[in-house]
Amino acid sequence: MARPAGVGALLGGLWILVAVLPWDFDDFCRSEGWGCLGFALMVLAATPVVLALLGWVVLRAAGVRPAWRVAGVGTLLGVLAAVLSSRAGGTGPWLSFAAPLVLAAAYAAAAAVAPGVGSPRRWGALAGVLVLLWPLSGVLGDQQVSAYRERQLAASKVPLLAPELDGHRLYFAEANEFSGTFGYLILPSSVPTSADDREALGIRVTVGPQLPGFAPPEVCRVMSGSAEESTGRCELVAPETWRATTYDSVRYIARRQGVIVVLTGGGPTVPESDLRAMAQSLAVRKAGSFPDR
Repeated sequence: MARPAGVGALLGGLWILVAVLPWDFDDFCRSEGWGCLGFALMVLAATPVVLALLGWVVLRAAGVRPAWRVAGVGTLLGVLAAVLSSRAGGTGPWLSFAAPLVLAAAYAAAAAVAPGVGSPRRWGALAGVLVLLWPLSGVLGDQQVSAYRERQLAASKVPLLAPELDGHRLYFAEANEFSGTFGYLILPSSVPTSADDREALGIRVTVGPQLPGFAPPEVCRVMSGSAEESTGRCELVAPETWRATTYDSVRYIARRQGVIVVLTGGGPTVPESDLRAMAQSLAVRKAGSFPDR
């Protein structure tokens, strides 16, 4: 299996060489009918074919038989390894630079199972490993995403303020390091996140720093999303809580923990009583209390 592993490592090194060349991808994108998407799909489809053909040629030259079967199975295993690694959260340049090791292992494994066409045990064991690795990679990927989000929220520049959610659920929590804000969407439990009109049916919440232009009740300049907006005049409805209206929404603005929380509801689709109750129940929450979806 040493020679097939060496061939796999050689192909992986060639992949690194191609990846680090100073390609002008703008030219490739302009030359394709589908733009950059078409070019990317073409590369994804062509890469395994090219690797398998090169592998077959080099394996034959190295005296490995059956070369075509080892090349085909080895390339397939290498692609599956890359997919599983990406699914498990393995992204970034290091994944490309690991190509020699990945393809060396894939070609060595292919040399071990490919000649044994009449040995279903080998193929069954390989298939069983792949079947087990698929859900495992998904679990690892979810854990990676969850851990990243918790770190991002924990590093927020503003307190993670959120209301009590009686009959509602919170989605898409995100801390924006550039605008210094923290935001999320609150939806009624009956509204799925896939709804086209979810923004109109939900409550958009932004927690941001107090702007110099915030001088209620005359001027209520606040952060809405990642942009600064002025709601004009706002009326005091409770201690440190104001109400403002726009042409299509009602906003409750609360000053808590030295920051400004803006709760925006889509006009008549969101009961104002919900906005008022949420503004009054705002409290600092832990980063882990915000769901991933």
